[in-house]
Amino acid sequence: MQESDEKKVPLGIVFLVMGFIILGAVLAVWVIRPSMMPQPLHELARRFLPKTAVTTLPTPLAPAVAPTPANLPALMPETPIQDGDMPDYFVSVEEAAQRQSTAGEPVRIVIPQIELDAPVNGIGLKQVINGDQTYYQWLVPDGYEVGWHDNSARLGQPGNTVLNGHHNINGEVFRDLVDLNEGDEIILYDNQERFVYQVTTKEILAERGQPLSVRVENAQWIAPTDDERITLVTCYPYTDNSHRLVIVAKPVQDTDA
Repeated sequence: MQESDEKKVPLGIVFLVMGFIILGAVLAVWVIRPSMMPQPLHELARRFLPKTAVTTLPTPLAPAVAPTPANLPALMPETPIQDGDMPDYFVSVEEAAQRQSTAGEPVRIVIPQIELDAPVNGIGLKQVINGDQTYYQWLVPDGYEVGWHDNSARLGQPGNTVLNGHHNINGEVFRDLVDLNEGDEIILYDNQERFVYQVTTKEILAERGQPLSVRVENAQWIAPTDDERITLVTCYPYTDNSHRLVIVAKPVQDTDA
């Protein structure tokens, strides 16, 4: 009887082993799909998570879309979480520098604080019908690139230069935008000049589930302005898309231009 008892594995050890197996499986899933991680834990671990690898292959320019009629508001771009693989086409920074553009049209963005260096493409709008009302919503580039709202101000001119990008799908170009703070530097290029800005404002705005009036109010951040500024827009948080993250930056004197 004593020999039989010695062969038994204590129940506590069995539960402990099972717990380690389950924990290992959960950690493996989080490494493969970090967007499934609970938001508080993701905020702590985000700096240690691997960035998405990017393949730099050519892509055509975004199709031209008619500008918004003056009497209809343009809503913030939306980036719903989507399943599926990343697109197999991306735009290289080298290709962006070779593109034909007129003065003031941004073709490249560099943000040293978050190690971002990406091409910029002009993007347009899509029509949104809500009941008997018609609105317009900005498109977002599908690859590792930033979209320039093609009816917003050109670089170096008075007005609001508006840029958007995905943060948790399709290259995640604005994944780390939330890490920017007041005073951080943003550099933009057209086909011949460099323009330097410093962050002045960071706003996180509730969007999902909000009435249309709130969404239209949020969209005032991308409306024209009298002063010279750039406005960067993406979704937030990484594990969801319930809010809009808005970064505003103002021009500074560039001594290295």
